[in-house]
Amino acid sequence: MKKKSLKETNPYLKDPKLRKALLYQSVSSSTAVECVLTKYPKLSKSLEKKLKAIISVHEPSASYE
Repeated sequence: MKKKSLKETNPYLKDPKLRKALLYQSVSSSTAVECVLTKYPKLSKSLEKKLKAIISVHEPSASYE
């Protein structure tokens, strides 16, 4: 039986636009830790809203306000 990929099963990665934005955010923060500054765009308001909706469903006790 073929297993589904992480992209297919992880709710944070299912939306292509959100996935790309979160990848940029991850790369940017990881390189900043190594003192390499990058210029990736921040999450747009609509993507922030999608992310908060996903978080509220999958991590109900989390609060990021």
